[in-house]
Amino acid sequence: MAESEPLFTPRFAALWVYAFVTFFSAFQLLPAIPFRILELGGSKAEAGWFLSVYTYASAFAAPLMGSIADHVGRRRLLITASVLFIIFSIAYGVITNLPLLLIVGAIHGSIWSAILSSASAIMSQYIPVSRRSQGIAYWGLASTGAIAVAPAVGLWVFHFGWITLCLELATLSVLMTVGALFIRARDARPSPATVTLGEAWDWRVIQTTLSLTVATFGYGGVTSYTAIIALERHIKPESIYLTTFAATVVIFRIFFSHIGDRVGLKWMLYPSLVLIPIAFAVLAVANAKWEMILSAILFGLGMGAAYPAFAAFILANTDPERRARTFGSIVWAFDTGIGTGSLVIGALGEHFGFSLAFKVAAGLSCFSIPIFGWASRHLKARGTSLAADLENGRLE
Repeated sequence: MAESEPLFTPRFAALWVYAFVTFFSAFQLLPAIPFRILELGGSKAEAGWFLSVYTYASAFAAPLMGSIADHVGRRRLLITASVLFIIFSIAYGVITNLPLLLIVGAIHGSIWSAILSSASAIMSQYIPVSRRSQGIAYWGLASTGAIAVAPAVGLWVFHFGWITLCLELATLSVLMTVGALFIRARDARPSPATVTLGEAWDWRVIQTTLSLTVATFGYGGVTSYTAIIALERHIKPESIYLTTFAATVVIFRIFFSHIGDRVGLKWMLYPSLVLIPIAFAVLAVANAKWEMILSAILFGLGMGAAYPAFAAFILANTDPERRARTFGSIVWAFDTGIGTGSLVIGALGEHFGFSLAFKVAAGLSCFSIPIFGWASRHLKARGTSLAADLENGRLE
């Protein structure tokens, strides 16, 4: 039975806490920095540039960072990235020039992808194959649990001043570094010291993850602009959307994440991809608090089910020795959608209003199912036997 294999081990818990602190830090910064940019004289569209730059840098660096992690050691890269986060937090506190702020954001985003790829690859070693969807869902609770509280905390701390927020983020980064020192990982087989750009991109995975890209297009707008939308529509508190969204994801994954392992991953994935455009459509017309909450719940149910099912499917059909690269490809898809969404929704919102912007997001996300249906057949046909052979021989 799948349930007989232990999932909640001490090493799982240690890495889970590390991920929670990482996302708790990031999602205090990301909702607050648009207000900082407005303070510096930027426009609404420019307020979304930071998230676009950050996520684009993360997206396009992720496959390379994943390959580097597979070569030099995932734990080693995790520690290095955590130290760099301390420097970034301090830099944000002293920078007042918008172009320079965006440059630091690009570097920060690249290193962020190193943490995501490395930590996810390490965690995949800890999760029993027969409980993969459930394990990934619980692993994802670290990020969504942090998102549930971080925006409200970040915006509250921001009221005491931007410098205060940056000092708090630097302190959290110190805790991340200490935590990374205690993480243990079994790294992949020895590899050549050099990493080529061609090797970093697994095109079979990239094609499949395009479905995630179109589904997360609106996520960029949700992260960057729901607080501003709430402010414009006189809805309190401004963080209500992100908090409700994250709380919904947490509840779904605690009680229903085992469904994918029991009935099949696609049976959980396809319905979730239907909910996402509906959520964006509701947000487009929302003018009351209950409408914002309804949209957030629908989006939380969609993303709460989609990501673990999607990631579990990808892992089942790729090489475990290149797990960090695989997660790098998933990060590429996720962050490309978020970055593009933040940029386009910001521009549309500036000129035509956020209602039209989220209608566009709803329409685009409708393409996620046909893209996945087409690309996943090619991935599964070529990848299943290799992944099964390697996992049966190596995973604990």
